[in-house]
Amino acid sequence: MSEQTQTGPVDTPEPKKKKGRSPSYPAITLEAAIQRAQQLWDAERQHPTPIDTIVKHWKYKSLSGPASLTLAALKKYGLIENVGAGQARRAQVTDLAVDILANPDEGVRRAAIQRAALSPAIHRELWDTFKNELPSNENLRWVLTRQRVPPFTETGADEFIPQYRHTLTFAQLTASDSVGLQTEPLEDKPKDGKDEKDPPPPSPPAHQQRGRAMSDSVTYAVPVAAGADVTVVGRFPLSEPEWAQFMAVLSAMKPALVADHPRPLAEGKNGD
Repeated sequence: MSEQTQTGPVDTPEPKKKKGRSPSYPAITLEAAIQRAQQLWDAERQHPTPIDTIVKHWKYKSLSGPASLTLAALKKYGLIENVGAGQARRAQVTDLAVDILANPDEGVRRAAIQRAALSPAIHRELWDTFKNELPSNENLRWVLTRQRVPPFTETGADEFIPQYRHTLTFAQLTASDSVGLQTEPLEDKPKDGKDEKDPPPPSPPAHQQRGRAMSDSVTYAVPVAAGADVTVVGRFPLSEPEWAQFMAVLSAMKPALVADHPRPLAEGKNGD
């Protein structure tokens, strides 16, 4: 893992003025975030560390702009976590980060990298929709800015798409990978070293979730041509946002679903 984390420059996010506000997403790639976690691990191991000290390890002068975005990104990937709150707030690398940086088992390291890649909620959302077969940048940009609720700003989508593509490639995720995990929480919960409630169990693999969903699904045969139809199976009715997302996914899948020439009619159904 050390060879991977030390190659290539660390991304330095540059804050930009935006109209509106995009949904929350990591400002740097997973590879860059792991490099930052490596720097913190080398300096502090897993000791809780003041935030001001952490950003100094990263050569930032203050906790503003790029430093703040980098901290937020590492939290979204599950690589650091808060300890304490307010003036006493510190942070430390997580067990997930330690597995990525120091575990001698290559399989464990790879699984941890994949888990980190899908920890940001927006990453998991797109993975569940497209797996590693993303549509074109233009198509994905349309989905994010026009179909998703809430939508991305155009600037946000342009920044997010290359980051997400790079992260999928770096994590070597394939459609057959089943990564069960809990995505980032809506807000950080301070830790003070005292006993805490056990965290909820990781989400089951996607194929298990689909298996449970089939029990309350309905089937519709949609006629598309004389003697031919398309069967749609799912839980209906859909909400307006769900319908918009459904149509966006169908549009992205068009190259695989639509042929350049009409399909011949089945024998016995041509009116003879």
